[in-house]
Amino acid sequence: MDKIMNKNRWDPYVQMRGEETIGFFQSHLKSGNKKILFILGKGFDVRMNIAISKLLSCSPKIDLQCLLIEFNEGDGSHSHLYKSLVDENLAELTTLLNGNIINKKKISLLGGDGRNKKRIGDKQSSTIIKNFSDLSQFTDVIVDISALPRGVYSSLIGKILTVIDSKSQTENPINFFIFVAENAEIDIRIQEYGSDNDLNYLYGFGGGIELSAEIEEPLIWFPILGENKVDHFKKAFTHIIRSQNRPYEICPVLPFPAKNLRRSDSLLIEYHKVLFDELSIEAKNIMYVPEQNPFEAYIRLNDAIKNYNKSLKSLSGCKAVISNFSSKLLSIGSILSAHELRTDVGVGILNVDSEGYNIKDVEDLKKLKNNSELFLSWLSGDPYNE
Repeated sequence: MDKIMNKNRWDPYVQMRGEETIGFFQSHLKSGNKKILFILGKGFDVRMNIAISKLLSCSPKIDLQCLLIEFNEGDGSHSHLYKSLVDENLAELTTLLNGNIINKKKISLLGGDGRNKKRIGDKQSSTIIKNFSDLSQFTDVIVDISALPRGVYSSLIGKILTVIDSKSQTENPINFFIFVAENAEIDIRIQEYGSDNDLNYLYGFGGGIELSAEIEEPLIWFPILGENKVDHFKKAFTHIIRSQNRPYEICPVLPFPAKNLRRSDSLLIEYHKVLFDELSIEAKNIMYVPEQNPFEAYIRLNDAIKNYNKSLKSLSGCKAVISNFSSKLLSIGSILSAHELRTDVGVGILNVDSEGYNIKDVEDLKKLKNNSELFLSWLSGDPYNE
């Protein structure tokens, strides 16, 4: 186990951004023998089709199968106000694919009625890919998380990694990529409101923590902080107290370096009362991860969790919980860490969804679309089998 624990799976890693992603795919698709499964979400986010548009511009005649996830947010969702944006995105996607069939998978984010409503989108998303035969016909699998809810894409990515890991990848390995179009200005204008009361560990990312009312090992909590999420933070903390007793340690994770060099300072000011006045967290517990590098975030989370597990060996090691209140890029780091350490340590992802979204100015959102930057994370395949 020590040998396994000392080496991070995605170190070294492969990540590209901006025009670098375009240059890569122009070279990668040149052979013409690629067959791609492209998975994306049907949503109102104007960034929904950016990645697939860029990909098709590299190779318009590439053998590509599109799997579109349609998620039902419930009749009371505020997102229904933006149906016109959803329709525009779907029309654009249909044009891009030039008549090719779009396979659709419908899932519900909520199940039950009234007070019995539960989040089920994460569990349903894990059934989209059932086994290796669903992937074996493809050379490349791409999941674009730009317009997908966090719970949906986290469990989907976890399931795909598990399925790929179930088979030997020494011959004709499947290349697995994650695309995300980042744009902080758009994120600011898509405002989340409210926080869900139905908290649970994401399906496939329980880490063995959700199975016990009070785990024996010390519990370390890594909340990755983001703007306007103090209420989400408090609800996650309360859930941990109620279900697993007080965390042994809390290690707030701040984005730094960041495009806005003052961002981590601003977050410390926003969370100051709850972190230092209410929870008495020591400054030495604060971690920093690069804002736009999910692999470096993963490595630092992994190293911290493994160090805690080693230092607490006399107490049978530890369990860890990660909660992401920040960007989709950093959530990829959370997924990779929880996936890799789910057996050796036991790492869970505790998610807090919002009740809905408000968009300040739809037309303003559209104008900002072209300022988005693509990030590509390569999780399995050729570079990891050389």
